[in-house]
Amino acid sequence: MAIGVFFVGLLVWAAVAFKGWKKNLLTELKQHSLVQSTALGLMEYALVGDGPVLLVIHGAPGGYDQGLLAMNKWTDEGFSVLSISRPGYLQTPIETGPTLEEQADAVAALLDSLNITKVAVLGASTGGAVALHFALRHSDRLWAQVVVAGVSQPYTMKTSQKRSFLRRVIFSNLLMDIGVWLFDVATRYRPVFSLNEMFKVNVALESRERKRYVACVMNRPGQVEWYKRFIKTTCPLSSRNPGLANDVEQLANLSLKQVERIRCPTMIIHGTADGEVPFSHAEYTSSSISNSILYGLKGIGHIVWLGDHVDQMESDMFEFLKEHEPSTF
Repeated sequence: MAIGVFFVGLLVWAAVAFKGWKKNLLTELKQHSLVQSTALGLMEYALVGDGPVLLVIHGAPGGYDQGLLAMNKWTDEGFSVLSISRPGYLQTPIETGPTLEEQADAVAALLDSLNITKVAVLGASTGGAVALHFALRHSDRLWAQVVVAGVSQPYTMKTSQKRSFLRRVIFSNLLMDIGVWLFDVATRYRPVFSLNEMFKVNVALESRERKRYVACVMNRPGQVEWYKRFIKTTCPLSSRNPGLANDVEQLANLSLKQVERIRCPTMIIHGTADGEVPFSHAEYTSSSISNSILYGLKGIGHIVWLGDHVDQMESDMFEFLKEHEPSTF
């Protein structure tokens, strides 16, 4: 009897905690963004800072909040950060741009609405593919781009990835928000467990090397806190799932055969141990764009902001963008 009462109480507590977590997240997300009407539809964004504009295009799953994770570092370097929610994520409806090409056009329409003439672009993961389309279709709006762990060739998940604990949570319609809530709780209180599960999916290293990688991150409190905030930018998943499902479909049919037409200065950052987007994507982009540099990170996985290389990588990114920064903006 007592055990039954305990479990009922536990379930009631979990239901209340989950409901409060989701409500607070949605309220917070709406407080820090704006929704702009453009010629191509509504688009959610946040704009902070005073200086040349760095447009951040997030990966999957994500939203404008993911693009603001390193906001203070960019604004301290004198840049403004324009972070968007791609179509299907948070408050940007999927109708604004279902295909990756249309998403690039939607970005240009947002810039028109905000009276922003030119930007530098940082595209991460799936956002890298959108960034490359933007560079192809709107080259006059771009003064430099950084492609981080970007997709540049047709992409589908490996069977092993689909079967992983983390993927089962993300792609479960039944457990979607409950699953990411539990993973968010685990990340906050047991980050070493969360990192291990995450790295099983997106770091292509043997078990022993992967554990060393996790230990490296755990020895850097600032990166652990960043990782906790990063996980939060995938929650609640139901508000991001239309975009995620669309990305899966779009990436399988990705076509970037004219990448060689891109002329703007391009920095390509990619981990050689990226288990999510193979390093071959970076090699393809680099070999296709003549005005590019390939910044390979040996033994680093898909989340390149974790590891002992991060300070140097960020310094080199800042230097690259400042080298090409326009005199007026």
